[in-house]
Formats: sequence, C-alpha cells, structure tokens
Amino acid sequence: MPKSKQQAENDRILFLLAYVFPIISGAIIYLFFSKGNKQLKIHSEQAIILGVIIIVVEAVLFLVPYIAGIIGLLMWLYGIYVGFEAYMGRDVEIPYITDFVRSNGT
Repeated sequence: MPKSKQQAENDRILFLLAYVFPIISGAIIYLFFSKGNKQLKIHSEQAIILGVIIIVVEAVLFLVPYIAGIIGLLMWLYGIYVGFEAYMGRDVEIPYITDFVRSNGT
C-alpha cells in the first residue's frame, strides 16, 4: 500500500530528528517508529552509530579540549547535514557506517 503524503512527510521529519541528538533520538525513533519502515530503520541505526563514534572521538581527544570540541561539533553538524539531505529526499551515505548498517541485515 503506498504511503499517504502526510505519512511520507512524517517519515522525512523523523529522518532529520534521528540525527539531532544522535543516540537518544535515534534510539527512540528506532524503538517506536521504525517497524515496517526500512529507510527509517537505516537512518535511526546510522544516527545511533554516528552518536557513539562522536562520543568515542570526544573521549579519546579529551586531553585536547579545543580540538575535541571542534571535531565533535563538526561530526554533529555532518550528522545534521545527512539528516537534512534525507529530509529533502536525497539518499546520502555515511562512509563506512551505511555499509556496516546494510551488511547487518537492514
């Protein structure tokens, strides 16, 4: 059954929201909204993995606070960019993360 225009718009908004607070919003969307929606599941999983990577990079670079902050901010902004592109209907792949998500059954 084709999606209604409203459902498609809701999905696009959820694509973007998954990347706003990557781990938290990605997990909420994955748990409550992604059933039966492959694209939403992929984006929420990518957001969670990107959030974990941001935290790991921040933890590794914590001794250099300015560098860690700038790199963390740039990675978060990249996630927002990916979410915005998904909202606009474009298929953007995050290097390595998208391949990992798709190779694990999504």
